[in-house]
Amino acid sequence: MIKHKPVNHRISYLLSLSIIIKLIAETGSQIFNPFLTIIAAGAGISAVTLGSLVGARSLLGLVSPALGILSDKIGYRKVMQLSLTVSGSGLLLTGLSRTPLLFAAGLMLTGLGQAGFIPSIQAHTSSRLPYEKRAMGIGMLEYSWALAGIFGLMTAGLLIERFSWRVPFILIGAALLIAVLVLFTLPESEKPHHSPGDMKEERKLTALFHLGGNRRSAWGAIAVHGLLMFSSMHLMIIHGGWLIDEYSLTPALLGTVALIMGCTDLSASVSVSLFVDRFGKKRSVAMGLTGMIAGFLILPYFNIGIIAAVIGLVIPRTFFEFALVSNIALLSEQAPDRRGKILSLGSASTLIGMTAAASLGPLNYYGMGLRGLTLISMGTSAVALLVLLLFVKEIEPDQIS
Repeated sequence: MIKHKPVNHRISYLLSLSIIIKLIAETGSQIFNPFLTIIAAGAGISAVTLGSLVGARSLLGLVSPALGILSDKIGYRKVMQLSLTVSGSGLLLTGLSRTPLLFAAGLMLTGLGQAGFIPSIQAHTSSRLPYEKRAMGIGMLEYSWALAGIFGLMTAGLLIERFSWRVPFILIGAALLIAVLVLFTLPESEKPHHSPGDMKEERKLTALFHLGGNRRSAWGAIAVHGLLMFSSMHLMIIHGGWLIDEYSLTPALLGTVALIMGCTDLSASVSVSLFVDRFGKKRSVAMGLTGMIAGFLILPYFNIGIIAAVIGLVIPRTFFEFALVSNIALLSEQAPDRRGKILSLGSASTLIGMTAAASLGPLNYYGMGLRGLTLISMGTSAVALLVLLLFVKEIEPDQIS
């Protein structure tokens, strides 16, 4: 008889390992935000062109719902491993590329892998936590977004200044391929139960958009997710270029700004972990969006010095992270028997938002300046708040059919 090694099922281990792996993946995803103009120059293309390529990479997130259906069927961990293999290979190709064509191909592979990995790891974590601890667990998982700025992007800035823009891509790609093997130490998720009617529906093409009886609220929460991401990334995709233009920051100093943004994100994620389960998920998203609107409104008035400018960036960024992580927890309970699918649709929505932001942010900055950027972000945040209040409801366990 073959004896299988026991898999570590402890929640603390699951969360710790998931945070570390997602931190590495998030660093590879976020690296263009502070260093867009530097990477563009190194790759021999313009910042606007690179912004469009980053947008095209994000557009591949449209395959995320199909991967979500797959993860509900074969298991979240398997899709996480497949996605990391694709993403890691793409980062290596980008870092080793010598032509714009190979550079672009690597970016597209990275986007494809990210589209499957992020919702799958969120669904895997969510599926193994009780409802009353779900916002806490999701908030802790999203520490990785913040830690990517604190450790990942700051380190990337130092590596770019000391060596080359290529080095972070190569190191992150190799780390993700190693993570594929490490994921075998996590338990596989249980397959959700579906009624015969649901199983029949899942075989249809329309299964991709079938979210059950709570679909109105679910689609509202998905829309809020995309609007949130566009509002923030419309500014953040080019904030490094703005700081270079206004204050002549070096890659290492941009890495320091990324560290500050990471600390900001971490404080917001910790707040979600500590308070949102008690305060209410929908109310928390509304608070975050309100803070974003105010932050974008006042940011141009902080453009009077580097310290003030960074403080001005911190305000909307803090409220954005708080709203985003709260909305992930809100999303996770909209259709629990289709959690992989709905979180994948949420991920696709954010990636569509990122696509638009990456393409329009640099164009709008060079065309309208900082004030134009913030006005568009403020208006989008206001639309997101309206959608939340009119369409989204918070689902308690005893309300789920």
